[in-house]
Amino acid sequence: MNQEKIKKIIEKNDIKWVQVHFTDLLGRLRILHFSSNEFLNFVLEKGFNFDGSSVGLTGVEESDLIAIPDKKTFLILPHEKDEARIIANIYDTSLKPFPADPRYILNKAVGKAKRQGYDEIKISPEMEFYVLSEYRGNYEIEEKSGYFAPPPVDDAKDYRRELAETLIESGYSVKYHHHETGKYQHEVEIKTLNAIEAADFCIYFKYLAREIASLYNSLVTFMPKPFSNDAGNGMHAHIVLYSRGKNVFYDENDKYNMSQTARYFIGGIIEHARGMAAIANPTVNSYKRLIPNFEAPCYITWARYNRSSLIRIPAKKEIDIEIRNADPTANPYLFYAVIIYAGLDGIKKKIEYEAVEKNLYKLSEKEIREYGIKKMPSNLMEAIEELENDNVIKKAIGKEAVEMFIEEKKKEWRRYMTEITDLDYKFYFHY
Repeated sequence: MNQEKIKKIIEKNDIKWVQVHFTDLLGRLRILHFSSNEFLNFVLEKGFNFDGSSVGLTGVEESDLIAIPDKKTFLILPHEKDEARIIANIYDTSLKPFPADPRYILNKAVGKAKRQGYDEIKISPEMEFYVLSEYRGNYEIEEKSGYFAPPPVDDAKDYRRELAETLIESGYSVKYHHHETGKYQHEVEIKTLNAIEAADFCIYFKYLAREIASLYNSLVTFMPKPFSNDAGNGMHAHIVLYSRGKNVFYDENDKYNMSQTARYFIGGIIEHARGMAAIANPTVNSYKRLIPNFEAPCYITWARYNRSSLIRIPAKKEIDIEIRNADPTANPYLFYAVIIYAGLDGIKKKIEYEAVEKNLYKLSEKEIREYGIKKMPSNLMEAIEELENDNVIKKAIGKEAVEMFIEEKKKEWRRYMTEITDLDYKFYFHY
């Protein structure tokens, strides 16, 4: 899409305001609103300057950055009367791509895959979330029992339908929507996109889910574990590599329908899973989700169909690899970048692990040791230390970005460790 076409769309649809979206390093959405005249006359081609230190992308000593819109991402916002959205890439003042721009980091990973002969990476994101409302009607879902609940027990069906229809109007191919396992938990699933588009979708989905929820006097949370005894929110990713239009993970002669390339790609993810954890599960709360018996992986294995493993091979002909540990607090650009780097490292080094086709939650500690199964980090600080020791994952993010990321996450950990909670008083006050 070029400038002239965008101008015609704005004039034809009487667009008065254009939202320019970008994300900070931690994946939080940032928005600036421009009048359509200002956008067309100045911003679309030249971008706009902003203070990178105010969004955590730089220090104050060298904070000037430039956001330049990516014309391909221009979109009329279906839920707004006269507004559009466009996504920006971040540059430094010499107009070189800014190394800590999350979109640039993922573009770099995609470029690495292309240089190795994988000309397309397709990802299908799955975003789980809770919808909370003061009004709950006369029906109540038990904890961990909401999967595929019907209306009127599923009292957010109308909200979910409007969200799905708005996504369709936004150009996404929605496969289905449904009530998830958690008491107030939901999911809308779309068809596969290329890697950059999939990450763009995740950010847009969180924005849109909250916007539509406000019309229903409801709140949406993507918090990994909002309730102690109920299912947590995941951000699973189904990934496929293509070469010349061919799915390189597929082999019809294999019992799993998996190629050797797929096995090596899985091997790379398993090898680097602990180093990836701080990116995939970047909050203190993330590790309260990664516990047994809530369909969230705490053991680093792969298997066919198995929902207790880190990596699952879903039962379908057009085979893909599902990575199950990430949650929606992850920056999707960084998460997809580290998946690509880890998988390519597995292919390069021919790393391979055998499948473990057992319910991992029921294995004893002795059996886990016998199978040689490693565990995911149990807290954010442990995950940060693993990231600091994983050169492949650090390279995926880049030196400048990974140092900033680690610094921010250590601050978060220190803040958490100094907080005294109700549980502290409950456990220790009367000692």
